[in-house]
Amino acid sequence: MKAVAELVAVYAVPHTPSFVADAQRDGENSEAVRYFAEIRNHLEASKPDVIVTVNNDHFNTFFFDNWPTFAIGTAEMTAGPNDQTPGMPWYNIRVEATAAKHILSSLIGAGFDFSSTVDFEIDHGALVPLHFLTPKMHIPIVPIFVNCVVPPLPAAQRCFALGRALAEAIRSWDKDARVVIVTSGSLSLEIGGPRVEVDKTFGVPDPAWAAWILEEIRGVRYDEILSQASEPRMLQAGNVAGELLNWIIALGTIKPSAPTIMIDQPQLGNAFAAWDARSER
Repeated sequence: MKAVAELVAVYAVPHTPSFVADAQRDGENSEAVRYFAEIRNHLEASKPDVIVTVNNDHFNTFFFDNWPTFAIGTAEMTAGPNDQTPGMPWYNIRVEATAAKHILSSLIGAGFDFSSTVDFEIDHGALVPLHFLTPKMHIPIVPIFVNCVVPPLPAAQRCFALGRALAEAIRSWDKDARVVIVTSGSLSLEIGGPRVEVDKTFGVPDPAWAAWILEEIRGVRYDEILSQASEPRMLQAGNVAGELLNWIIALGTIKPSAPTIMIDQPQLGNAFAAWDARSER
């Protein structure tokens, strides 16, 4: 029987850059440490050989002179953080280039016009989750970038379809490998804009929207999320609340089901979720 890869788990987590310094200061009292520990236990039990990361760049890897809607890194190595994330060490990370090139070809074949790059570093969007989940950086990654912050944003339905196509691409890779997907982003968040909180650089303008999203995910009502997650509605929840699109890609990769783990962090507009995917071939 021909060897093929298996998608074994899917995660959606925050990538708040202050988490690293908070964890260094507060240790086990840090919510980030406690919440990521639950996700890490699930990930380690999944025994992945490859991690596909899905997140948005923050004007560090790409800029307005070359800003893709969807992109994938296909180099042999990458490094970061290229945004000087407070407290985070510099990491050199192996990219599973064979998988990345296969996924790129598969997604283009499925009708998604992806950009690709072989000369790139990564910022806190990918590295904060990896810092907490795989601090030894011993598992190679496939980095995927999604535009969640510069209008026009990709449509929610398109991102859900991308999740479906990504799962199929992974399962058609002709290697005996266990693959997990780690998506990341906030559900309601304003950075440096008019809706930040007093004496802070961020705000959570629409906690009710974030709570509603999590309730719909728990109730496996994905269609409701897709129908409501328009660009204006997401940006009403914060100038980077389009990061919900990364969560929507996660939802597209799995058979509709309630997450195995769901942890709410409402004061930051964040949440942590994990799904098993091993029975979905």
